[in-house]
Amino acid sequence: MISLVSGFSYNKNPSVSLGMPSDGQVVGNPVTFSWTYFDPEDDKLESYTILIDDNQRFTSPTAYYGLVGDSQKVYLSLEDGQYYWRIEVNNKFGSETSDFRGFYLNTKEKLCEDGTMYYDCSVNKPDYCRAGVLVKDCIRCGCDRGAVCGKGGNCIEQKCVDRTIYGECSTNKPKYCLNSGILKDTCSLCGCPVDLVCDVDGKCKEKSTEIIEEKPTETEIKETGITGFFKRIAGVFRFIFKGEPL
Repeated sequence: MISLVSGFSYNKNPSVSLGMPSDGQVVGNPVTFSWTYFDPEDDKLESYTILIDDNQRFTSPTAYYGLVGDSQKVYLSLEDGQYYWRIEVNNKFGSETSDFRGFYLNTKEKLCEDGTMYYDCSVNKPDYCRAGVLVKDCIRCGCDRGAVCGKGGNCIEQKCVDRTIYGECSTNKPKYCLNSGILKDTCSLCGCPVDLVCDVDGKCKEKSTEIIEEKPTETEIKETGITGFFKRIAGVFRFIFKGEPL
């Protein structure tokens, strides 16, 4: 809905997109709900309502209210099972309700807020679920590709400024990401863009348009010499008998 405000201008309603829990995620108490609020006219969020129900029509939802913010941690007094959630945001000009997502509540198993079981590694490396708290532990859980384990359990990215992983070619040919984090022109490994060719210095250059004249072969030179010799003899005979100039 678009609201009519003073001066006969129209004010657009806010919008909201859901964050966590993601669709199909398994969570345990307490559950952290997060979202992103946006308003085209930068009207401030005044209140929100998290709605949770066991059916997609939200015929009898449980509501959790709040004021400003983009997340709320909630202890759900519900039986384990599948539930759906959505959020309504309000400002002084209007309101908007998000789409819904489904999640699974599991209170019997001890889980961290992202659904990782106690003393297990999360799918989000290097997070580790230590007695209900997510901590960084890259020694135990490893790092994503392009990163190495550093101090404090954190992963340190090994990428050049354009996000290319060390030891790989950039999408910007012929750049190559050295292990020092420097991008270097290396067309022998990474190739060149269309219509360019690789030069000896590793850079790409335009294709040469110079016309190269083919040199005659040794056989052609010999044949040309023999033909010229006979032509000179014929010219002498024409001079002697016909008086034609040489």
